[in-house]
Amino acid sequence: MRLEESIRPRFAPERILLIEDDFMLRANLAELLMSEGYQVSCAADGVEALLRLVREPLPAAIILDIVLPKVNGISFRQRQMAVPELSQIPTIALTAMKNLGDLDHLGFRHVLPKPTNIDHLFEALAQLGSPS
Repeated sequence: MRLEESIRPRFAPERILLIEDDFMLRANLAELLMSEGYQVSCAADGVEALLRLVREPLPAAIILDIVLPKVNGISFRQRQMAVPELSQIPTIALTAMKNLGDLDHLGFRHVLPKPTNIDHLFEALAQLGSPS
């Protein structure tokens, strides 16, 4: 089954898909996001994230680490952009990459450097829309 064929158009306006391989960072970010009213679904790599997009309600936004095992953030984003239902989900990149211009062609709404200032992350999410 192809990814496009398995996407069901479901949408959860307050849901965030957080894709981060560092367990402690993922847990801390998820906790902070939940304290702000978001429902958070987490994935440790691009493969797990793609499965979550198929099996769970579509998120209102995706927070994506670029350096990931299995399927990295760039490959994940390319796959996401290839599926019309998924390409519309606003995506924020988190990265320790030095040359952020290398990500311009991927259409991220925001690219935030790591370590991430949580206030900047919340500002970026607020620009996408508040949780209900």
